[in-house]
Amino acid sequence: MKRPVLEYPRKELCSLAFATLLLPAFLALAAENKLEDEMFGGGSAAASESGKAAEPAKSPDTTMTSRQTQGEILTLGGRLELQSVLSKGSNSSAGEARVLNSSGAELYLDSRPADNLRGYIKGSVTSRGSAQNQPAFSVNETWIKWNGTNVYTTLGKQKLKWGAATFWNPSDFFAVEAKDPFALYDVRAGANLLKLHMPFEKSGNNFYLLANFDNSQTARDGKFAARAEFNYGLGELTATVAGGRDQPQQYAFDINTALGPIDLVVETALTRKSKREFFRRGTASDGSQQITSYKRDNQTIAQVVGGLRYDVKYSESDAANLSVEYFWNDFGSSNAFSEAVSFLRGQAQRLYLANRYVAANILLAQPGSLNDSTLLFSGLTNLTDRSWLVRGSWSERISQKSTLNFALARSGGVGEFTGGIPSSIANEVIGSSDNSEFNKLIRQLEASATDWTVTMTAGIEL
Repeated sequence: MKRPVLEYPRKELCSLAFATLLLPAFLALAAENKLEDEMFGGGSAAASESGKAAEPAKSPDTTMTSRQTQGEILTLGGRLELQSVLSKGSNSSAGEARVLNSSGAELYLDSRPADNLRGYIKGSVTSRGSAQNQPAFSVNETWIKWNGTNVYTTLGKQKLKWGAATFWNPSDFFAVEAKDPFALYDVRAGANLLKLHMPFEKSGNNFYLLANFDNSQTARDGKFAARAEFNYGLGELTATVAGGRDQPQQYAFDINTALGPIDLVVETALTRKSKREFFRRGTASDGSQQITSYKRDNQTIAQVVGGLRYDVKYSESDAANLSVEYFWNDFGSSNAFSEAVSFLRGQAQRLYLANRYVAANILLAQPGSLNDSTLLFSGLTNLTDRSWLVRGSWSERISQKSTLNFALARSGGVGEFTGGIPSSIANEVIGSSDNSEFNKLIRQLEASATDWTVTMTAGIEL
């Protein structure tokens, strides 16, 4: 029997094909550009492969050893981190608080044997819990980059950081997992990509073509994207289109602009032909309650983050940065029942479970005479299950290469931000499921709600 030939759906990839046809024009315009600072320059660029500079305060890529011989540069570096977490359950006393100790190290090797050639590898080892637990090893990034005709090509496992918002980034289409907005460092693994980057040095604009072959059987099974970043006087505008055979169609538009003293951030993602499974209450033929699933592959599903940022000057030399964000997530659930089932069935990640969120930040960098300190106060609310989280952290730079961080978090309600499931919802889900393992997990989450968490972290840049 002949195997059928599968063709790409033309309508689904029309925008991507149009962007690909424009490649020769972009190549001609890019010929003026003579360098790509963040790729072949030094410092923290190794921490970010998005075409934007990495945040200096969060970059773990600090040089430990450097060797240079006739233009050849080999750099080794990394970071060591020790952390202790004390969490008190909602139904337990302070003396029964759970303690989790963990340690982790990131090490990287950055080789530049020629001016137009670079190789990079970053791995990590993490140990959590008791000494009996085996440490986890992973390779987060490993890629080779070269420059030909002023087009910068990167091949391998690499990390992207797409999106203009702080807490949510629905336009980060190639992210392996959602970022933790409270993490001191972004330690997520990268994706296996082929990336073409065409920077325009005079205008500051950038154009990218990408192919992702993770979980692909053949080259035609890959996920492809085209992305353009435009800089203008008041900010930046970004447009992205992604898709592929048997892949969702995704479109994103980000804007980060100044409105007088206020910065406006809008991040929008649209998805068609989603493979996501949704859940709701149902009734069986015998009248019993059950969990039913459904798809929305014929709909356009929108995710929109809107945010405002404003600097408030409270002394002659100090200012507090205030920011607030609202997230409307059509992928999320509108009730606690479907939210709990979606999470337990692995269809949604935390911070993306509900259809409505709101968050706020107050950042005080080097306040007053505390020139080595940073204070951050945050608040988040899940408007679907009514759980909430408030958090304060204090970071102190002990020396040029060492920091201490202390964070105190208080959560309320019973839902996503407490890590538990309300008993009423747990009973309803169990009454609708005959899967004993699934029901056991629900009971565990029902009893795991946390209201206080204390985190202490010590880090050294190697």
